[in-house]
Amino acid sequence: MLLEAGGARATVDPEQGGRVASLSVDGLELLVDEAEVDGEPTLWGCYPMVPWAGRVRDGHFPFQGRVHALPREAPPHAIHGVGHRNPWEVTGPSSLRLDLVGLWPFGGAVTQDLGLAADALTLTMTVTASGRAMPVMIGWHPCFRPRLDRGGTARLAITPTAMWERDTTGIPTGRLVPVPAPPWDDAFADLQSGPRITWPGAVELDLVSTCPVWVVYDQDPRLLCVEPQTDAPDAFNRAPTVLAPGDRITATFTIRWSGATSDLEDRGNP
Repeated sequence: MLLEAGGARATVDPEQGGRVASLSVDGLELLVDEAEVDGEPTLWGCYPMVPWAGRVRDGHFPFQGRVHALPREAPPHAIHGVGHRNPWEVTGPSSLRLDLVGLWPFGGAVTQDLGLAADALTLTMTVTASGRAMPVMIGWHPCFRPRLDRGGTARLAITPTAMWERDTTGIPTGRLVPVPAPPWDDAFADLQSGPRITWPGAVELDLVSTCPVWVVYDQDPRLLCVEPQTDAPDAFNRAPTVLAPGDRITATFTIRWSGATSDLEDRGNP
């Protein structure tokens, strides 16, 4: 699936988890390619995280009097849902659908709509419960290149007022703490403004989402991930959002670009 608008091109791969496999702006590829990370499905493109995002402690959680198990793709934890590991159905020129029946205990269905303009890519995801109540947590996982074919190394400006504390296994404890210096593999809350990524002398991205939580992963030198999520990781074991039968949740994520100068505007952490 190829979308084009002005100098922007987005390639969507339904078979590879309904992900944006490529996003180029004026000839500059912004996303990490599959071959650059040996095909590891969590480390390339921009993929939907559904019906949960981030880690779930030890791959299980209680819901309505039972403990439910999830695949432990990041042992000992479950991670990033099932959407990115399964093929999606193409339902229109820029629309996809994934039936969750058989992929996790609660069924349901997901749609994803993509809109490309000359200056922005907007992703909209909706999860609808089927015949039973279900917990839900969604988001996106863009894997940006630290360096493009021109310009300087990517610099992230982000302005959270707090960070979710992580325990020794990488799971949020539920407590908010002051923000330390990077590198991070952490969830942030109460941003004063949306995250911005600048490749000096090349391009600048503003990231906007209806999701209230952002996770930043910059510990792998091959990629920079700035991920909007409807909650912090392991929400299923805290106080999950619950859909009644037939109910739905919708979230949006917009990546907006413009030219960048050689200097990064002062908007928080470098």
